[in-house]
Amino acid sequence: MNHSLQPTYQRLIGEYWVFWYEISNSYSIVTSEFKNLLDLYIQAETKNIFFNKLASKFSKYDSIGVLNSIENYLKDCNKSVENPINDIVNIDKTKRSISKYYSINDITIEIHYDCELVLKTIHPALAHYSTKPIDDSQISFDLYIKDEKLYLYKNEELVDYFPKRDYHLIQGKFMMQLLCFIHNKSEKDWIGTFHGSTITDENNSILFIGKSGKGKSTLCALLAQNGLKLLADDVSPMLSNTKHIHFNPSAISIKAGAFGILEPYIKTFKDLPEIEFNKHKGLIKYLPCEKPNKNAYASRSIIIVNYKAKSKTVLEEVSIKVLMETLIPDSWISPNPIHAKEFIDWLETINLYQLTYSDTQNVTNEISQLFQHYKSQ
Repeated sequence: MNHSLQPTYQRLIGEYWVFWYEISNSYSIVTSEFKNLLDLYIQAETKNIFFNKLASKFSKYDSIGVLNSIENYLKDCNKSVENPINDIVNIDKTKRSISKYYSINDITIEIHYDCELVLKTIHPALAHYSTKPIDDSQISFDLYIKDEKLYLYKNEELVDYFPKRDYHLIQGKFMMQLLCFIHNKSEKDWIGTFHGSTITDENNSILFIGKSGKGKSTLCALLAQNGLKLLADDVSPMLSNTKHIHFNPSAISIKAGAFGILEPYIKTFKDLPEIEFNKHKGLIKYLPCEKPNKNAYASRSIIIVNYKAKSKTVLEEVSIKVLMETLIPDSWISPNPIHAKEFIDWLETINLYQLTYSDTQNVTNEISQLFQHYKSQ
């Protein structure tokens, strides 16, 4: 019996248990029934003792089948996922074909790209911060393709590289480096960067998550035109010591399917340039938004967004299981056990919702009322 594979942390949130496994930095959501079976396994010194306890408490189960299921489950949850850089590759400055400069929070950033294709991975989301070239930028990045890999350097030192098809991983690495610099933090200071967009009323914030094409960014763009502020689009970073979500300077990325919805509300929307990464993603426009007054706000809830044509606006509570299935796959959560505990602690304190909408005015009113509720508490 391998008891070393048990969860590092476990917490009951609602009707489900949240487990965290340190070796794999993975989260698992299980029912109370499964937890009871797992507890029997962990507490048993031998297989025979486990079989006897199982038979006395859960006679309906096939003992061998349960044992195999638990052992396979624990093995899957304890697979190491570390992916260290295999070798250090010196920077190739001949790849500096395109240079752009950005001024964010009074910090000047210099980024060198090797081609238009690579330029599209970073520049459009930051284009509204473009500034004139200067000789003394505070930080520089290099981003280029070489040998079918996409490389990222900061101040001429290698940060990471991935196959060029996985450009979204480099986007995430770049954003973490940028956020650390503009907020004067290091990577070890963050609980994680959540795949979702955050809106604030300058008092509290709400994190909106959802699968691609479900209307998350469209909703945030609408809210930003109706008195609320965009705190972060697509990547929402949470700091460890405050559990507040911090400002991400990226503009909101809007897919072609939402162009018609937003054009009546945003006068300059038609003038925004259209960007095409690839045929799969289609055309995208980046919508700059007014920066909030502060760099960070406490998040009071997470809302799974689901745009559905001709539907009523419905905001309803959702289980931690449904929420984690949407939040975790594309988010980065720190492997530090302290941060993992902080993340679970935070999940236990916030409200979890699912939002279905189609009517833009109704959904704007619904979210505004939710902010008013939090403000009055």
